[in-house]
Amino acid sequence: MNDTDKQLFVGIKISSKLQNALDSPAPGTERYFKEKNLEYLEIVTLGNEKIIGRFIKHGFPASDIDNVSRNIRSIVGLILRGDRVGEDSVHIYANQA
Repeated sequence: MNDTDKQLFVGIKISSKLQNALDSPAPGTERYFKEKNLEYLEIVTLGNEKIIGRFIKHGFPASDIDNVSRNIRSIVGLILRGDRVGEDSVHIYANQA
């Protein structure tokens, strides 16, 4: 495998509380993780963990990571019906494509 086969995924591990919210999301928020839209989130499985977030493009500017993190926390907060999502809950994961 060469290094270009790897992608980075920015997201939040899905806890049981978050999974319950995903199973019964706040009204109007289901589109944020079920529609195929680059502005919305995806749910992926990396190893044994389910994570909600988004892939970032090769060469993504490091200065924009904060914006991606804030957007992910904002959308997950909506799904959680307004619960605050801590800044330290968003992580960067290496995914092998």
